[in-house]
Amino acid sequence: MKNLIVFIILFTAGMGVQAQSNLTLYNMEPIPQRLSVNPALSPDCKWYMGTPGLSSNDFSFNSNAFSILKIGNSLGTRPNGAYVLNLIRSSEFLDQPTFVHIDMNQEWFNAGFRVRKSMFFLTVLEKVKTKISLPSDLLKLAFQGNSGPNVGYDFNFNFGLDVLHTRELVLGFNHTFLNDRLTLGGTAKYIRGQNVIQTVNNDLRFRNNAADLTFDVQADIEINKYTPFLEDQMGVSTKQRIFGNPNNSGFGLDLGASLDLNKRITLTASIIDLGQIYWNDAQKIKSKKPGSTFSYQGIEHLISDSIGFQNSFQNLSDTLLDIFALETTSTSFSTGLLGEFYMGANLSLNDRHNAGALVYGSFYKKQFYPAITFSWNSEFGRFMALSLSYTAMRENYSNFGLGLGLNFDAEQFYIASDNVSNAISGDQQNLRIRFGWNHTVGRKEWEEKQEGQKGQKEEGQ
Repeated sequence: MKNLIVFIILFTAGMGVQAQSNLTLYNMEPIPQRLSVNPALSPDCKWYMGTPGLSSNDFSFNSNAFSILKIGNSLGTRPNGAYVLNLIRSSEFLDQPTFVHIDMNQEWFNAGFRVRKSMFFLTVLEKVKTKISLPSDLLKLAFQGNSGPNVGYDFNFNFGLDVLHTRELVLGFNHTFLNDRLTLGGTAKYIRGQNVIQTVNNDLRFRNNAADLTFDVQADIEINKYTPFLEDQMGVSTKQRIFGNPNNSGFGLDLGASLDLNKRITLTASIIDLGQIYWNDAQKIKSKKPGSTFSYQGIEHLISDSIGFQNSFQNLSDTLLDIFALETTSTSFSTGLLGEFYMGANLSLNDRHNAGALVYGSFYKKQFYPAITFSWNSEFGRFMALSLSYTAMRENYSNFGLGLGLNFDAEQFYIASDNVSNAISGDQQNLRIRFGWNHTVGRKEWEEKQEGQKGQKEEGQ
């Protein structure tokens, strides 16, 4: 428990970047998982079922400074096997406030079927959203020390970590109207909260005194948490591991629409993850005297060329608990689902090829994070679907994506990424990859039905 409290102290500020989300997958018509980004976008089959646990595995990494390769290069090991972060190697990307956003989603079950002009679908999935921030003053103190130009300087150590871990039961439905030109869809979600760390307030500053080079420390910390999986795995029952705590639950909603404006142009829009989770068996960690100043000497032994994640962390734990007066109490609070929206337009050259433009947006801590994607989407018979995309997003303009779907009779395999530019080398700051294995039935019958309805529409015009 002590180490967890200190870990939260060190990682409790909001992150300032947001990763683009499934922008290539959005226009891959044969793939059922695109219902997760717009519940009106049905796949081109009569029914489908995902392979349990393998129908969708989704991972995203986004940073304003880190790359996956640089993280690997900055880590090393000691003779005792402990991982270390080499500050000299890290100086290349820690010379500015650094942000990292990591998402991991997995479908446990996914299935859907058509009844005339309607589609019904059910999904059970697990989501983990993590936001991390690292202060540039960490290296400023490590390499410049607390003398010279840093005398009287306020070191800002507002590290940050926000975590939202949930399991969701999703029931979805869509229906076509206006002679099959308009499709409206929606989902209802029942959500069980598994783990959460929510930062309400975090202000952690070290002022270097000119007289004796000691530090005056100011802390105003308030954190809400429910972290049974991080604290005590042995104390968590098998039932709770599978179903979560019923006292920490909530509801969500997705809405989507698709309109065939004419024979060539289709407009789409959706709003995803509207809702809240209510945490009733949670705890609050709060400074007893927020804003009070504490005097501290000897911080130099906490900083070295390499920081071990075991021994040094234990020393830091003891030190910080001595400096800050914290109290832990029971509390209740709510967290939003970090909603997103999409607005798209597609121009069809024929039944197999179209060009798309998609606008994406999300909000986090009163900041807006937009992205725009241009894509080319093709189907080669019933065997292969291919999507090529380019995305421009906030502070990043080099995202080239690829989506590939392959069908072997009823077996469907797919992979989609919004950034494959440097995927082989790993030297990239933005990566999203989603892949899976589905079973689809009735694609031929559905295409023949669609062709017949299209012919009837054209005859009636």
